[in-house]
Amino acid sequence: MLNIITKLSSETVTKIIEHLEQNIVPELGVDVSNYAPGRSRVWFPYEAPLSDTRNYQLACQDEKIWTFLNNLCSTFDWKPELGLVSKGGTISPHRDAAYADFRSIGVNLGTVTWCYSRAYPMYKWVPNELQIDPPEVTKIQMTGGEVFEFNCKNLHWTEDVDPDRWAFNLWRISNKGRSKFQDFTNSLLINQS
Repeated sequence: MLNIITKLSSETVTKIIEHLEQNIVPELGVDVSNYAPGRSRVWFPYEAPLSDTRNYQLACQDEKIWTFLNNLCSTFDWKPELGLVSKGGTISPHRDAAYADFRSIGVNLGTVTWCYSRAYPMYKWVPNELQIDPPEVTKIQMTGGEVFEFNCKNLHWTEDVDPDRWAFNLWRISNKGRSKFQDFTNSLLINQS
């Protein structure tokens, strides 16, 4: 399932990019993922563990962006728990790590061909015999402002990425990762008291 939910106005896209260029560029780091060479990124408000041996960490705390994204997602009854903002770089075919629930939201702010291979027919795990075989491959040319949902456990990648393209990826925590995330957020509350 790859579904464009809505499209932001060009004025909104311009305002978001201006904010990112002024406030987020200093926070960007090189993406360490082997499938994303040349991409810069920063997590917010928490960084997800990309392996079982790591824990969540505090990340960029940009209240303006996080509030905007939560308000945007509330219009289709979904609440992100963490996100990643990235600039430039192509991503190779991959599935998102175990921390992420199946349904993910993307917010595209530039020119890209967004590619998706649908094997899982719904937003849940299914055994091989119930997967779509061969997977349905979709490639969508995006120009900026697209807000879309997809199953992040299906292979996805980008092509023809503008080097100045910004994007948000948003997730809820999977059932598998829920207790680790809850322990982390509980520890933040304890440390604040």
